[in-house]
Amino acid sequence: MAKYQSRLDKRSKKNSNKILNIMIAVVLLLIVVVGATIVMGGGDEKASSNAADTETKNTETKDSDKSNKNAEKDDKSVSLDENKKSEEKENEDKKDEEKKSDEENQKDKASDEEDTVKLEGEEQSELKVEDSDEPNVKKTMVHPNWKPIGTEQSGEHVSSYDMGSADWQEKVKATSYATGIPEENMTVWFIEGNGGPQKSMATVTAKDTKTPYRVYLQWVDGKGWQPTKVQELVENDKD
Repeated sequence: MAKYQSRLDKRSKKNSNKILNIMIAVVLLLIVVVGATIVMGGGDEKASSNAADTETKNTETKDSDKSNKNAEKDDKSVSLDENKKSEEKENEDKKDEEKKSDEENQKDKASDEEDTVKLEGEEQSELKVEDSDEPNVKKTMVHPNWKPIGTEQSGEHVSSYDMGSADWQEKVKATSYATGIPEENMTVWFIEGNGGPQKSMATVTAKDTKTPYRVYLQWVDGKGWQPTKVQELVENDKD
């Protein structure tokens, strides 16, 4: 009986030791698991922190690049504005110079016109004007200082009524000289002979007033056509 009891005690003690060892193993396992969890969690937090830092740095870099680009854009905008203002100023200065130049030219032109009017006035004072009783003639004008207008023709003169000829053009020039109507404001209706090879007469009107005139011309050798008489007509009989 005593032997049997001793065996039971040994077996019971052996079972207790096994249970104790199992519990110790479980505790150790829990410690390992908890430690690993802490380590891994810390690593994730560190990785997360690093990722956050990297993202922050990237954001700061992007913001910095954007700021630099905006600054460059602003600099370019300022530069363009300055160039534009400079060009506008140059254009304004140029316009001012052109305006001054035009004003000076107008003054010179007005002065020249005044001198011309004065000369014409002096010449007109010697113009003899008489009323006429001829049919279709309102008045007759003769100036003692009318001179030949000059010529480019040489050799024996032959009066020409061809519109393209030099002689025709010189007749038109002499008619303009006698009437005072510029060639560009004068309509030539007819140029014809007047009783001799070196005599002609032209019928013209002023484009602006429509006033008709007949101009009598005489050829002077080496000097060209000279007006001898101008008649202001009642109506244009060559129309």
